[in-house]
Amino acid sequence: MLYVDGFAGPGEYEGGEDGSPIIALKVAKDHKLRDKLQRPDVELVFIFIEKDEARYLNLKQRIAELQLPGNFRTELTCDTFEHAFGSLVAEIVEQNKRPAPSFVFIDPFGPTGFPMSLITLLAKQRSLEVLITFNYQALNEWFVSDPNKHKRVDELYGSNIWCKCLDIPITNQREECLRETYQNVLQDLGWKVRPFRMKNKHNQTQYYLFFATSNWRGMLAMKQAMWRAAPAGDFQYSDLTNPQQPLLFDRELYDEEYSLDLANQLYQNHKGQTVAKPSLLRNDVAWHPICIERHLTRALYILQYEYDPPRVTNVELQNGWKQRKGTYPDNCTITFAP
Repeated sequence: MLYVDGFAGPGEYEGGEDGSPIIALKVAKDHKLRDKLQRPDVELVFIFIEKDEARYLNLKQRIAELQLPGNFRTELTCDTFEHAFGSLVAEIVEQNKRPAPSFVFIDPFGPTGFPMSLITLLAKQRSLEVLITFNYQALNEWFVSDPNKHKRVDELYGSNIWCKCLDIPITNQREECLRETYQNVLQDLGWKVRPFRMKNKHNQTQYYLFFATSNWRGMLAMKQAMWRAAPAGDFQYSDLTNPQQPLLFDRELYDEEYSLDLANQLYQNHKGQTVAKPSLLRNDVAWHPICIERHLTRALYILQYEYDPPRVTNVELQNGWKQRKGTYPDNCTITFAP
């Protein structure tokens, strides 16, 4: 498996906190599946790219201090992400190779250095997912407002398609246009895309995280990871699908609302049908903008026990076993009322 950090930094912040490369290595080293990840027949390759020499050398020292398993391979490059990783991807394309399953983290300081021409090459690779930091604040303050820098914005979007947003006078609507346009460009490459808005205590957008994948398991895993992270400090996840909700993944306030929304979607999609639970997870929950697996359990409970008449009329388990109230094993089938 391949993990790429395209703007790796020095490996630590000024306060001594671990940077993203060190976090990635420690998470992989101490992962609950470490027995599988550290088998001799499994190779984990970590590519860290940092163009600033001082940061690069500091990161190299920080990694050297770690005691990593024998099947972990780290590769550090002092170069730009565009050149270093672009060359690697171009070689893969030219030689018609099939890369290992890959996660590419693109976390620049500003809106440059990861042109859409490179993102397009990434999208053509199988088993590759990206998490992109889209620095809206810098884009809006230093690039969109300066005609001399519009060429760099063209590179970010892959064309001047973003220019339509310049004619929008209302600030939040212009922001939405710039965000949606970038998301649509990614989706046109064949990815499913989920944006997460990161805002400060003044409710101003700092940046967006765009996660892009073509695999339902990847989307479900990312959403579940974001649920576990939870809002903290001055930043909060914002639900872009419902502007009335100030927080995304606020379990106390909105968990029930998410489950009810999923329940209604399930019934509309499958009324009169009998569907296996894994199919619901793959086709309904994974691509839902918010919900994860636990919301499926609650949604099915609502449909089976809290509607009169019930909208789930039968839950059948393998081997003729009887359903225990409120449980929906992975091997069950669910019958929805007409």
